[in-house]
Amino acid sequence: MKKEILLSLGILLICLKSFALTPITGVFGSCVSGTQPLYNVTPGGSWVSHDLTIATVSPSGVVTGVSAGTVIIHYYVAPDTVMIYFTVSPQPAPINSGAVSYAQMCLGVPYNFTNTVPGGVWSSTNTAISTIDASSGVAYGVGYGYCNTVYTMGTGCSTTLPVWLVGYTDTLISGNPGTSTTFCVGSAITLWDSTYTGTWSSSNPAVATISAHALGGWGGTTYWGDTGMIVGLSAGTAVISYSSTSVCGPQLATTTVHIVGSVAAIAGPASVMSGSSITLVNAVTGGTWSVSPSSIASIDPVTGVLTGLSLGTAIITYSASGTTCGPSSVTHTVTVTSSAPPPTGISGHVNFSGTPVTGPIKVWLIQDSSFMLYAVDSTITYSTGSSAAYNFIVPTAGTFRVKAAVTGITYGISTAGYIPTYHTNDFYWFSCNLINHIAGVDDVNQDINMAYGTVTTGPGFIAGHVYYGANKGTSTGIPVGGMMMYVFNATTSQLMQSVRTDATGYYSVSDLPVGATYFVFPDSLNYLTTPFNGITLTSAHPDMTSANFTQHTIAGTITPDVTTDISTNKPCTASILTFPNPTNGKVHITWNMPSAEDATVIVADITGREVFRSNINMTAGAGVNQIDLSSLTNGLYTISVKSAAINYNNKIQVQH
Repeated sequence: MKKEILLSLGILLICLKSFALTPITGVFGSCVSGTQPLYNVTPGGSWVSHDLTIATVSPSGVVTGVSAGTVIIHYYVAPDTVMIYFTVSPQPAPINSGAVSYAQMCLGVPYNFTNTVPGGVWSSTNTAISTIDASSGVAYGVGYGYCNTVYTMGTGCSTTLPVWLVGYTDTLISGNPGTSTTFCVGSAITLWDSTYTGTWSSSNPAVATISAHALGGWGGTTYWGDTGMIVGLSAGTAVISYSSTSVCGPQLATTTVHIVGSVAAIAGPASVMSGSSITLVNAVTGGTWSVSPSSIASIDPVTGVLTGLSLGTAIITYSASGTTCGPSSVTHTVTVTSSAPPPTGISGHVNFSGTPVTGPIKVWLIQDSSFMLYAVDSTITYSTGSSAAYNFIVPTAGTFRVKAAVTGITYGISTAGYIPTYHTNDFYWFSCNLINHIAGVDDVNQDINMAYGTVTTGPGFIAGHVYYGANKGTSTGIPVGGMMMYVFNATTSQLMQSVRTDATGYYSVSDLPVGATYFVFPDSLNYLTTPFNGITLTSAHPDMTSANFTQHTIAGTITPDVTTDISTNKPCTASILTFPNPTNGKVHITWNMPSAEDATVIVADITGREVFRSNINMTAGAGVNQIDLSSLTNGLYTISVKSAAINYNNKIQVQH
């Protein structure tokens, strides 16, 4: 009773203090996993959820439902606060109890959809393909194609199940509606069939080949079914066939494609700074590039690399001989702009040293403000190969970081690819190069050299959880969702994979080779990280399922929960790790020690000459220390860490 009285008094005090703020507006409810923005016209406040297991709220006021229930959300502008009750409604159960991932229906044959939660309403997203009784869930197929069956509760929360309507014969859909089956040598179109499990073939592979894919989409819409990409190799005609067997019997669909010679449209940016270069491309190879006037820009006739020479507009022409599909040449306009960036700016390039990238790149400008980091601006630039330029106008002085990512990629990495990277070439905010900007002075050449992740194969498996902690060595049990987790080879400091934690704070990585030692590194802006190191995977012990971390919200740190050796379950022995390697000068030394040790760090050049020495105190348990080698020139060095319990030696490369 005493706790209830105190809680009531607390809520009353909050209400009494809230008279100076305007009320919170918006819709005070959502579904589990749904989002709903809340608003308050008074600026500068903070949003807080009183139960993160029911709903979370972003700094901008967007509430995300986590589990069913009611939670207090309040908006605080010192010294006042306002609050509302926000209700999270449960999602209905999966259709057909989740027994199937899709439903395949035949024309005119009834199909009964079910849900274990009563009281909902059934509907179809396309009644020209499937109709359904709103109360019973009995559906009939009325036309070939794809749609969704939807079950909606009175709260508005719903669940869906994809539906394919097939028959004894099928219609082959040719790409995006309006796409012609007559196309040019070197080009490609995508065909789609709704039956999903069949075989594609071409009657004339010398004219056109087809490769199958599991899922296709056009114009931002995903179509469940089997897609095949047809590539035109030479002029001629080919019959494309798709044969399959569905619940309605055998099927065969065909379409005829006509391949003709052509020159395609030029792809690439429409502007370039004077003194800089861009790459223009054409799908038809073997042609020749030219530019007019040559005083504005120059272009390599074979590669299409264009360099801006002086301010103005240039016309670029690509010509290919022997084409019959459209014109034998096409043009593209490029404007050459000033080589100087806007005044008081931070500018540079995003560089791709490995696989070229064609597409949009997002770059963030992050500022230190009152000992906290905030993304204050972002921009989208465009890469046509190995580099993309970016520029921010920054009129005020301050300390900044810049970060880039290839857009359109969901992280973590499931295939080899570029990961989000800070200036100059660091994945971690704390060790990246800082830009100390002076108002009125341009900071140019602040390049970001993108890091590249490599995925391997093997039986190894690492998993764990991340929870919020109270900075007292204990966890509150609240999961940390959406945190980026990096897995590195401890010997080479090579990035293997990166994933994000799910809503329960869980992460996992698989396909890791055994016989190697790894470390796991979480990354969250404004939090200092100590990695979980010494994870050795062997044939006898190929997995580690408790690489857990605690995010301390008061101390601003993320630390591993390490108590035992993961391969033997015995008390921890001394282990040490240095990273990143190569480094831009800032090197992290991490350890896991059974007891405190005083150690000496020595760095020597390739001749054995000592160039750096420092003493560090390694506390018992997990710890981290950073040394600064930024004064050293680029090259290969040896680093050693020695104490009574350890004798660590490794090579390290400094690369500014």
